[in-house]
Amino acid sequence: KINNEQLTMNKIKIKQKYSLFNNFILFLGTIEPRKNIIGLIEAYEQSHSLLSIPHSLVIAGAKGWHTKKIYDRANKSPLRDNIKFIGYVNAQDKPALYSTASLFVYPSFYEGFGFPILEAMSCGTPVISSNRSSLTEVTENAAYLVNPNKPAEISKAIVGLLNKKKLREYFIAKGLEQAKKFSWERAAKKWLEIIN
Repeated sequence: KINNEQLTMNKIKIKQKYSLFNNFILFLGTIEPRKNIIGLIEAYEQSHSLLSIPHSLVIAGAKGWHTKKIYDRANKSPLRDNIKFIGYVNAQDKPALYSTASLFVYPSFYEGFGFPILEAMSCGTPVISSNRSSLTEVTENAAYLVNPNKPAEISKAIVGLLNKKKLREYFIAKGLEQAKKFSWERAAKKWLEIIN
């Protein structure tokens, strides 16, 4: 655990290290088709002019498979100067990166679990997630759930969470509460219960 002063310093360092804009929407995960990054870029384009404060889109994560279409789509975007790929992020950088982001969006088509969602929630960052696979179990009612096949729905969620203070505060509080339900200690206890 770190105090507020350390976190503020870490946020400044993160912005400098990755050359980030002041206000940004974050995705963090492997760059591959199942993560629906193209859908996220489309949603970002639809929402951009509707935001009360301009935001950039930061896409973090290592390259996976079939990435060419994703990078091509970003390069063809009219907002390409506001879309930034920052590559793999070290574990020690993640808390400050999540905490600095205005919003975390994870619109995957399918997931095994979805650790980045809980990481973002535990940092007090509001989350938009898919209403698919294991993600609904992980998030329960603590994330704004969307259909990943509908960029317009993702866009509406982005605009809602960035423009409506009460809605944003609601999901921040719910996310912090939800993240507390998951820990290695808790998982170990559950596993021992099953074995016994």
